[in-house]
Amino acid sequence: MGSSERTPATHTAGGVAPAAKRLLILGGGPAGLAAGHFASKAGLDFQILEAAPRTGGNAVTFVENGLRFDSGAHRLHDRDPAMTQVVKELLGADLLECSIPSQIYHHGRFVDFPLSPLNLCRALGLRGSARAALKFLTARLTHRGDGDTFEHHAVRAYGSDIAGRFLLGYSEKLWGLPGSQLCPSISGKRLKGLNLRTFLLETFQGRRAKSEHLDGRFYYPRLGFGMIAESLAASCGAERVRVNARVTGLRHDGRRIEAVEVNGSEIIPAAQVICTLPLPVTAGLLASALPQSVVEDVASLRFRNVVLVGLFLRRASATQVGSIYFPDPDFPMTRVFEPRNRSAEMAPPGRTMLVAEIPCDPADAVWQQPEEELVSLVADKLRGCGWFHDDEVEGGCVKRLPAAYPVLAAGVQGRVRRVIDGLAVFENLTLLGRNGEFRYTHVHDMLRFGHDAIATLTRISPSG
Repeated sequence: MGSSERTPATHTAGGVAPAAKRLLILGGGPAGLAAGHFASKAGLDFQILEAAPRTGGNAVTFVENGLRFDSGAHRLHDRDPAMTQVVKELLGADLLECSIPSQIYHHGRFVDFPLSPLNLCRALGLRGSARAALKFLTARLTHRGDGDTFEHHAVRAYGSDIAGRFLLGYSEKLWGLPGSQLCPSISGKRLKGLNLRTFLLETFQGRRAKSEHLDGRFYYPRLGFGMIAESLAASCGAERVRVNARVTGLRHDGRRIEAVEVNGSEIIPAAQVICTLPLPVTAGLLASALPQSVVEDVASLRFRNVVLVGLFLRRASATQVGSIYFPDPDFPMTRVFEPRNRSAEMAPPGRTMLVAEIPCDPADAVWQQPEEELVSLVADKLRGCGWFHDDEVEGGCVKRLPAAYPVLAAGVQGRVRRVIDGLAVFENLTLLGRNGEFRYTHVHDMLRFGHDAIATLTRISPSG
């Protein structure tokens, strides 16, 4: 039965069956759980439908060989104080305050990240610093205007030498496209700070100024980042969260979503729908109602997968930083983190682990590469960093995360906007989240989006 076919049981004279006094939230990742949390607070009748056997999406905590690690080097920055307060209320004393900066590993040296002028001078040496400074000044004088690529912004912010060393190659590994084909928004707020003011602050104020610039302060749950998703799910109520419930169809009349098909057979009526499914999936389920031009835009949207490779170590500690970034093409990973540096309870005494993130496309060989080969590859590549001895390695594990990052290619915003505008024909459909809206966001953003979506729905329908 097509996704646009009508189901007699869902129709009344008013268009929605009496049983459809419910909000359906599609997807139990951070955005969907946040929407559920605020829906619960607002007293709405809702249900979350999650295809996987567990909620949390790509913001979960795994346990292997007695070691805990997250599905990425996650942190909660206090960028939205109201949403930080929500997490504080959910976790209480289990939410820790951390102060630990990150670094870049480049040609055998460790460089502060975000880039720090004083540390760069030490890492590049006198001649290298002079060359980088000349390129930096040249870029500031010649790279004007609002270039529409990440490469333009990176070169203007740092100069071609530093951008080439630390940002452009790294971004190509992460996103699978050169910087000239990526949109500027992939940088977040990191293209800042490399200026005379920061240099003088670091020189005369020392470590305090450096710590503030490096943005190494954040919140982190005692037993892993997955505690946030788990707490949000608990606040929704177990009876309102369904796992192993894959959305396979969206029934509509061309104007409203009337029901959701689950697992190819079950039909659940809906009054309102919040959808956090990947935007191409949502558009595919509703393709019969979209213009052909929008369907073509959908076909151009793609995601990057991530392979996580964990290395188990028989030692108390390996690094002293939050994350280590690898721009050099000789390293397959983009980032490595040590979970116990965020919380000591992520590992038992005398043991730790390093987790490497390897982005890839679904067709790349690494996505299907055997676990043993991946663990061996990461151990071989990291051996030269000086973090462990061979006899301290006691195995590893692999986790594969599909659709981890929407690929923000240059010009993609226009295509995404046309797709979202096309779906706006459905007056009771709200798109939400990183994958749902196809934009690069963080957990505090997901909480805010969930809060605002529910606030909007309660204004539309105060009775719930």
